[in-house]
Amino acid sequence: MSLLARKILLKKEVKAILRISADSAFDDMWKNHDFPKPLRIGIRRTGWYADEVEAWLKARNDERYNAEAA
Repeated sequence: MSLLARKILLKKEVKAILRISADSAFDDMWKNHDFPKPLRIGIRRTGWYADEVEAWLKARNDERYNAEAA
């Protein structure tokens, strides 16, 4: 996939998807390597690739179902 074809989500959009309101809680997630690293897209702006966020969500969902099956 071309880098130009990959959708970039801004912090506000990712927080809305994850239903997290606090910046500090969200920042801790990726600083502690529990979430994909952000991509710097400006001097003060970062973003995340939508496909990486979706893969992270899928992995959390798979963990949930694997734990229930065990």
